[in-house]
Amino acid sequence: MKTKSGGRENSEDLRAIFHAKRLKCTPQRLAVLKVLKESGAYLSINMLDKKVKEMLPGTGLATVYRALETLEELGLVAKVHLEDGCHSYAVAPEGHMHPIVCTECNKVIDFAECPLGELSEKLTQDTGIVIQNHFLQLFGKCRECQA
Repeated sequence: MKTKSGGRENSEDLRAIFHAKRLKCTPQRLAVLKVLKESGAYLSINMLDKKVKEMLPGTGLATVYRALETLEELGLVAKVHLEDGCHSYAVAPEGHMHPIVCTECNKVIDFAECPLGELSEKLTQDTGIVIQNHFLQLFGKCRECQA
């Protein structure tokens, strides 16, 4: 069950998602998800770690990373790569989306149009490899940074 989160899951739904994958629904994982839901934006690992520690003071950075990894595997969190090599995280958007990252301010805009469907089919025909997933991310300057 791969669920995208726009804030719709209640705690029982989340627990069911974790239990379906035989994972624990830990306070740390829930705290990471809560911070991301409340922010409504992509957060750096440092900002996320700081906010999680405000909720659960004993939480270490490695725990936050592991929680993010699990939440990403469950389809609840999306990760974007920034130009500086760092990552930012947010609640996974509804449906199939791709991020555009501003190279100046790191603002992230998700877009739904996906040009890779036909390419994936062609590559499957040409190579015999069935494409199961893909990742597309674009970089540019947002309107505010172009001004």
